[in-house]
Amino acid sequence: MYLIGADSLLLCDESFTTLKKGGIYFNEKEILEIDLYENLQNKPAKYQQYYHNCVITPTLSNLHLHLEFSQNKGVLEFGNFGKWLDSVIKNRDSLMDDSLQTQMQQEIQNLLKSGVGFVGAISSYGYDLEILANSPLRTFYFNEVMGSKPEILDALYQNLLARLEESKKFASQKFFPALAIHSPYSVHPALLKQALNLAKTQNLPLSVHFLESKEEREWLESKTGYFQNFFKKFFNAQMQPFYTPSEFLESLKTLKPYFVHCLEATHQELEAIAKMQGHIISCVKSNRLLNNKVLDLNLCKKLGIHPIFATDGKSSNDSLSLLDELRTALYVYANEDLESLAKTLLLGVTYYAHKNNPLGIKTGSLQKGFLPDFAIFKLNTKHQSALDLLLYAKEAKALYISGKQII
Repeated sequence: MYLIGADSLLLCDESFTTLKKGGIYFNEKEILEIDLYENLQNKPAKYQQYYHNCVITPTLSNLHLHLEFSQNKGVLEFGNFGKWLDSVIKNRDSLMDDSLQTQMQQEIQNLLKSGVGFVGAISSYGYDLEILANSPLRTFYFNEVMGSKPEILDALYQNLLARLEESKKFASQKFFPALAIHSPYSVHPALLKQALNLAKTQNLPLSVHFLESKEEREWLESKTGYFQNFFKKFFNAQMQPFYTPSEFLESLKTLKPYFVHCLEATHQELEAIAKMQGHIISCVKSNRLLNNKVLDLNLCKKLGIHPIFATDGKSSNDSLSLLDELRTALYVYANEDLESLAKTLLLGVTYYAHKNNPLGIKTGSLQKGFLPDFAIFKLNTKHQSALDLLLYAKEAKALYISGKQII
């Protein structure tokens, strides 16, 4: 049994409860009790620690990142989605050289330092498998599928199966094999059907990029624009879109996926996501760099959608620090009330990141029976509020995962 406490506990429950001079009594499996620290001090504990001038939160969750692109720094082109995607196709092999493992390890340390204890890693190649499985992080490991040419679909599916089976070898209470559909413009209906059947029959968490760009919407609706030339230029193929946005959503309606971006989604499409109890992940910095647009929080609120916030990968960001991401969002959403927005952002990387998660994992909130995963931030401010945390915390002072201190 262990006991930690701090001047403020941000419980990150639905009502955003704050407990002053609070304590958490826990073992390596779960939180046993939360109360005033002084009320817990007489309980038997191998270890007690009170963090003065600090705030304790659940560990933060960064549920959408591409760790395999950790080496990008000024190689890929920002400012326009089409220009960026062209640069990805041209440079992706050079970003996967022998230095990649070292850089991914460094980025995992940066994630931990920013208070992150849970990630959703989109894996295109499997290069990040062992490094994530052996890290302290809890991980949804999204094996990604893409492919549009009919003649190679079987090979692509067999490759997906092989990567999924390999990831299952590392499955644990901290590492969860999962699936990702790249996007509506890049996955053939036959391949989509096979992947969705896997997700359904094996109860695998599912992630999908959806309507990230104007270029994607134009292609799916009008069969014109950037993607008309993209497939010819890079794959020597004359392509037609496989689905309309509504048709694509219809195929996913029983799976409660994590939809990433949704910048160009209409009211009707967001409503459909809400009805299927899907999640929406927003990556503010990435969206600014590639599309100069952000998710409409007011529309999400009207539809009962609670957005999750994540960094995306360094393929479209300069940092995987979730604290940096949330700080940026404070300024990007300039018309929102600051304190209310700060709570929305923090809950979007804690409570709502895991509410109704597909595997029923109890995390994202400081509650009895939840996982003993905590981030401690030095915060010598008067109110120690969500706003103070996002403004002034640059990294975690300490981090606990499975009840063990990691940093």
